[in-house]
Amino acid sequence: MNRARTILTALILSLLGRPVAWPDELPAQIQSAACRSVPAIDGAIGDDEWRDAAPQEFAMNMVQVKTPATAPRACQLRVMNSANALYVALRVPDPTVHDRLSPMHIDFALLAFCRGDELCAGDDRKLVVPGMFVDKHVTEPGQDADDRQQHGRGAMSHSDGVWSIEWAVPLDSGDAEDVQVKPGALVRWNLAFFDGFQADLSDTQVGVAWGADLEHAAHWGTLQLAADVQDDGGRAFTGPAWVDALMSDLAGPVATRLRLIESQLVSESPDVVAKAQVEYSYRDTAGQECTGRAKLYLPARVAGGTARLPLFHAAGYELDDQSALAHVRRGFVVVSPRDLRANPLVQTINPDVALLHIARSLPFVDDARVVIGGGSAGGYMTLMLAAETFPLSGAAADVPPVNWGYNAAYFLQSRRGKLQMDEATKKALPVFSAVASIAQQAVAVYGDNPDDPIWFRHSPLAQLDTITCPVLTYWSTADMLVPIDQVGRQWVRPLDRAAFPDGFVMDPEVLCDQPEGRVRALELLTDQVSELFVLTEDRIKRSLPGGDNPPESSELPMSLSKQWSITILDEGPPEPPVGHVKHPVPWSRQNFIDHVITRGIATDQLTGPKLARLMDRYAGKEWLPTRLQHLDLPDSERADVIRGLKLYVSAGPEHLATLTELYGQLAPESQVLEPDVWQAIVTSGQND
Repeated sequence: MNRARTILTALILSLLGRPVAWPDELPAQIQSAACRSVPAIDGAIGDDEWRDAAPQEFAMNMVQVKTPATAPRACQLRVMNSANALYVALRVPDPTVHDRLSPMHIDFALLAFCRGDELCAGDDRKLVVPGMFVDKHVTEPGQDADDRQQHGRGAMSHSDGVWSIEWAVPLDSGDAEDVQVKPGALVRWNLAFFDGFQADLSDTQVGVAWGADLEHAAHWGTLQLAADVQDDGGRAFTGPAWVDALMSDLAGPVATRLRLIESQLVSESPDVVAKAQVEYSYRDTAGQECTGRAKLYLPARVAGGTARLPLFHAAGYELDDQSALAHVRRGFVVVSPRDLRANPLVQTINPDVALLHIARSLPFVDDARVVIGGGSAGGYMTLMLAAETFPLSGAAADVPPVNWGYNAAYFLQSRRGKLQMDEATKKALPVFSAVASIAQQAVAVYGDNPDDPIWFRHSPLAQLDTITCPVLTYWSTADMLVPIDQVGRQWVRPLDRAAFPDGFVMDPEVLCDQPEGRVRALELLTDQVSELFVLTEDRIKRSLPGGDNPPESSELPMSLSKQWSITILDEGPPEPPVGHVKHPVPWSRQNFIDHVITRGIATDQLTGPKLARLMDRYAGKEWLPTRLQHLDLPDSERADVIRGLKLYVSAGPEHLATLTELYGQLAPESQVLEPDVWQAIVTSGQND
């Protein structure tokens, strides 16, 4: 499953602990200029906005990691500070853009601070990835983590063969995990640039401004902050006023759970788009109230208060700016989780459920046009949200684990004693081993026996009767993380046993003792409800970008008559180095999304099981009954159910007739809507 940020952190740390011999190219001490004009932190280094800071040309030696070799690049550095912020701009030549997180192949830059000669807990790091800024801190030598609160700004953009990277760092955020300095102070610091970072470090190049690595600060550079400076009002950290006004006008028990933390304009967009970082309340699986974090991408046309735009909910994982902007450019408001505390499979559906309830209630969202999408654990989350909410335009789930009991048993198979997870096995199964820790963490939530029914009940395959919206999904026969064995027996390709360690298995019949763990998706998703598309490996290869001929379409095929559109990527058998797919085609779902948001809500989205689930939610009865709790706050659950039913009946008289018939078929104890609530729902259908 996608653990891009976690894997990225681990590999950075392992790499930066390796000493590399190269001479310092910058002076040991840099003088920061006095800032009189605050730059926009957008990855575009304008000469006018940076006029206070003279550019310093220097050669950064880039080291080829796998095949040691160095090559200097002519870089440029600008540094200035006000009374309350440090501003850093870095230009690095790089002819090729790498900006892919899955599979990881990415360029990024890191700004690091140290309070002494050696790193210690709390030392600050500011990471900039294309489309993402992450505030981090050292936890212990060789380890770091994301800050609980994100302070600062960072952006990078590529033009004419050069990366332009900008940071704005508060001098005193009040956060112990951030650098804390005053104007005129001397601070130890360093910069690094990573070119083409990959999990196996092939083709990866790294440059560090001072010293041999980022884990031993004795040979880092120092920065002398300007002393005679003015307070700039923190303008680099404030967002557009229209976002503040929009968020302050929210009303009602659901929308007002959203609290704006900060906002900023997204530099990569040619149109005016703001990214609002927000917090909200949700209940965990023990019923305790927690704080979730998310971000909204808002096109400026919602500022007037009259526009209502379709919503794209990125399920499970945090969406980067570039991916979000692709949806915004097509007219969507986008909502995404951020700063995840754990993998979505460990965190459970609760944060996403609450966030989706809140996002659908926002006055600028057209809740008749809502699409959910995500990949891997985010694909799992997409399907589980589709089982919970109503109505939906569609759900796009990439490579989702659909039988959580089987997938957990697969990753926990060493507990059966046949697979020894020693160092040799970890080396032989690099992708499997890197991700198996997710299942280990999930044991604390679901228990240590994947044959326990709780695992299967938390699977999309256990919720199919309430997934009633259109669904687009795909799986690969070569997937090492979400094995095709849980999809369909006929698509299982025999392993090359010589490539795998003794005892390694993928067969549900061997891994699972209970019949639920052996259930496969295509046994339940028959051709009555699904249309199956198969892409051969040759066809897939022709969709890869960068070949001699123009690539064939990477648009995933879509059924016009069946609820489920399922694509099998027939890429051959699993191989140890493969993640979700063997060939990294950038598969597109745009035809599906365009289709489902224009077709309207079909009458058959409301079924007897779906209505029964809605009534359970309204009554405060767990719709996923296990020892874990998943209901949102009571007011939000009831408001979301009423909103959904009103929306459904407003689609036409046949929708109202369907609701009336199905509601009458419920057992009396399940007809939980109060007479005035029922009348309000019926009236909304009659009025429309």
